[in-house]
Amino acid sequence: MEKKDKNKDNNIKKFELNKNNLRSLFRILRLTVAIVTIILIVKLFIGLVFTKKVDYKLVYKKNDGNLVTIIKKDEKVNLSKEDSTNDVLYPNNNDRYILFMRNASLYLFDSKKNDVIKITKDVKKYYFSPNDKYVVSTDEEDNLYVYNFNKNEKIVSDIEAVKLVTDKFVIYLKNSILYMHSLNYKKDENIRIEKNFGKDISSIYKDKLIYIDGEKKLKIYDITTKKVTNIDSDVKAYYNDPELDSFYYLSLDSTLYYYDGSKSNKVTSDIYNIANIDVKNKEVVYSKKDGKYDLYFQKSTKEPSPIEKSSSVNIDYAFLFDNKCVYYINKDNDLMYARINGSKVAKSRTVINDVEALSFKKTKDGYIFIADSSKKGLGSLYLAKAYKAKKIDTEVVSTNIRVSKDGKQFFYLKNYSNYVGDLYTSNGGAPKEIDKDVYKYQYINSKNIYYIKDYNSNRKYGDLYKYNKKSTKIDEQVSSIANIYNVYS
Repeated sequence: MEKKDKNKDNNIKKFELNKNNLRSLFRILRLTVAIVTIILIVKLFIGLVFTKKVDYKLVYKKNDGNLVTIIKKDEKVNLSKEDSTNDVLYPNNNDRYILFMRNASLYLFDSKKNDVIKITKDVKKYYFSPNDKYVVSTDEEDNLYVYNFNKNEKIVSDIEAVKLVTDKFVIYLKNSILYMHSLNYKKDENIRIEKNFGKDISSIYKDKLIYIDGEKKLKIYDITTKKVTNIDSDVKAYYNDPELDSFYYLSLDSTLYYYDGSKSNKVTSDIYNIANIDVKNKEVVYSKKDGKYDLYFQKSTKEPSPIEKSSSVNIDYAFLFDNKCVYYINKDNDLMYARINGSKVAKSRTVINDVEALSFKKTKDGYIFIADSSKKGLGSLYLAKAYKAKKIDTEVVSTNIRVSKDGKQFFYLKNYSNYVGDLYTSNGGAPKEIDKDVYKYQYINSKNIYYIKDYNSNRKYGDLYKYNKKSTKIDEQVSSIANIYNVYS
């Protein structure tokens, strides 16, 4: 009897212990779910705000004239016959759609549905809206159309040109008057922005447009309120960042101003040439001329800091790097470095000699460029960090360098001769060979590089390969690859 009672007590204790454990377990689970939810939200936010990874579908042309795209698992889809890869247009932020021409008509390929849709005929120009929700096009009769992935609708006739496409509006010129029309074509309204338009319209912060009218007046148009704000007169150029409401502008008398979002602030006068402007960091590099040329750095409206004085030629190539330094190329084609200290620059130092100005490309760590080019157009590839330049490789052709979207890796061709070269990649360290005898290549992302190799210059085709840690042959008799603008900025 006592034994039974003891077992009963033990069972009760065990039950009480399990019950407490269960309550603790529920508390732990609730806490874990909350933490995981927060982590997922943060990751999603970071993914939306800070990354834009687009695994674009490759489009290429076969020697038989077929325009082909590759979708999942390297499945090939024929898009058209006897049309050019130059007519292919990709979206800005997604990998679902492809615009292309077929017999002068505009078509949309939907990779999700594996379907080709005819949008309009006799097309002349076409655009994706920045958010990729609309396609805007014009035809040979200068009619303006908007396609919302359901229906294509003509919204205006006899336009002169499309000047800008935003997420919600298309801005166009007709009879020298600047108009705006909603991309939602059910709103049948043509809004006049400017009756005397000049040039250079761009988007700026929060649905505003900046432009110069026909009388050289710089204006801001607010899309929401439909009001025009006059900024200044006698303006010949402006320099803006679409994500900011501030910008620089240059008057006809060569005075530079900084507009801070509410008023204009004089920066400097008597400018001969602007070499570079970073609107976000409020930095500008410019030259002045008084017999000889002087190069200056200036932060906002603070006192200018001289970079190089009394040069016999104007210094036109300057590169601002992340609020840290100024690189520039002097009259002897030497790459010079000047460190930024607040609103001043330190004394210039020579980095390396005999550089190619047009080869410069920004990476996450610095600038890559070509120096010491031969008559064949091949030179040494360098990565400049601060005042030092590290040699990455030799015999590199400057016209085929690509930087990855994240800025950490770059690709290039070397030993280029008779239409082919060796394809390499580097992250700033030792180069890695991808393949030899490469005719052309296309960067999609750091894991997917497509290229044509074994190119026959007489027949004008080669074999298409895909590189993803290793090279795989995809197709044969490929003549060209559509260009995809997917690079670090």
